[in-house]
Amino acid sequence: MGAFALVLFFSFLGSALVWGSTLYVLIKQTDKSILPANYYEQQIPQILAYVDKQKDILLSPHMQEALEKVIPTKGMQYQMINLQGQTVYGWKGHSFVNSPEDVLIKLNRLEKHGGKYIKFHPILNSQKQLKGMLVLRYSLSVSSNNPGNWLLVVLILSSLIAPFLFIVFFAYIFARRLGKRLEPSIAKIIGGARRIQQNDLNFSVAGAGGSKELTELSDAFEEMRKALEQSLKREWKLEQERRDMIAAIAHDLRTPLTIIQGHADNLIESGARHPERLEKYLLTIRNSTQRADKMLTELLFLNKIDTPEYVLCYEPTDLYAFCTRKKEEYELLCREKGITLRYSYENRHRNQKLQLHLDAARLEQVFDNVITNSLRFTPAEGVIEWSVRVGENQISFEMKDTGPGFSDLDLRRMFDKFYSGDSSRSQEIGHSGLGLYTAKMLVQKHGGRIEAGNRAEGGAWVCITIPCDLASLRYEI
Repeated sequence: MGAFALVLFFSFLGSALVWGSTLYVLIKQTDKSILPANYYEQQIPQILAYVDKQKDILLSPHMQEALEKVIPTKGMQYQMINLQGQTVYGWKGHSFVNSPEDVLIKLNRLEKHGGKYIKFHPILNSQKQLKGMLVLRYSLSVSSNNPGNWLLVVLILSSLIAPFLFIVFFAYIFARRLGKRLEPSIAKIIGGARRIQQNDLNFSVAGAGGSKELTELSDAFEEMRKALEQSLKREWKLEQERRDMIAAIAHDLRTPLTIIQGHADNLIESGARHPERLEKYLLTIRNSTQRADKMLTELLFLNKIDTPEYVLCYEPTDLYAFCTRKKEEYELLCREKGITLRYSYENRHRNQKLQLHLDAARLEQVFDNVITNSLRFTPAEGVIEWSVRVGENQISFEMKDTGPGFSDLDLRRMFDKFYSGDSSRSQEIGHSGLGLYTAKMLVQKHGGRIEAGNRAEGGAWVCITIPCDLASLRYEI
């Protein structure tokens, strides 16, 4: 709109300058009149009336002077033609009648020849008999009618077309300026679209500038690029997770299936000859089958909790009794490995009889995954500490061990799906890498968080916190 207003403004100034120049020249040359394009055509009725009045007497050469007083010979040529088609007097140029037949054929006709108009008018006597013909040659253009005033003609014509010429000229000038200002921003957006086409999202077009509209367009384009980048990253991540899952399943299932197949082959080949090995082989097959079944169960459960539709089953829970029962189970497991379990429970909530509403089964699954992980890496005669604290705002569950702790890689990826531990640290194989990931998802479903790290004195720690108010109110909601 600004460019359009400037085009109109400068076009008006230019036109006003031309109009002023034309007016100035007209004032200075008032003695030089400008004849219109049809000036000589307007004189024809007067000339023909004079010719019809004088009749055939005009064919006499001595009437030339009288006739030329009526015909404006400055801008009009004439020829007086007799019945034989001969020029009696008048313009000595090209003859438009060459024979008696031409006189009859061209009578009362109007022709155009060489950019000028030719009119043929009959000359009659008193008895209305044809005696000859008057030929008039004239022009219908301003420039031809004003050969001596060409400057005035040019100025007048220029003043008429000046507004249109100035509009075209200034529109071109401002369009080029506007184009140069907008071109970099447009090129940047077009380049961004082409990079998106090539799956390259590592760029930015925000605030490309050039105009308010282009700035808004570039910002909207940048928001679209960011959304597309996030969408593609999610797709790439899901695709990578799918590949990792397939690889993990194939790897983890191969071991128990290989064991089952090997022991089954041994039973077929030598079971009858070595009956004492039968029980051992069958136990190994059962353990491997249970291991594969557990792995598949974890995958099926993981497929459930990964969806937003999955909800926990909350019910009133006596947290002290629940933790006491789990403590007894973990003491038994620790005793089998020669590990000491230290357990503590502390309730600092103002309502000592606070009834919590939790999904005890899923919370038990979280503790089992964390404690099992500690049992895997804590050496014999080591210590595992499990402390439970109920505060005014949150419930915290902290597990510590005296094992080797987490590696830097573990700290970065321990809660990733299918991460089975740093190979340089882990001496045990066969677990699916879903334990801590499942624990994280279940804790988040409870509205809490899970953190992990290394103790200053050595060993690992894992802390789970759940909002106390949320746990106490969830059942009522």
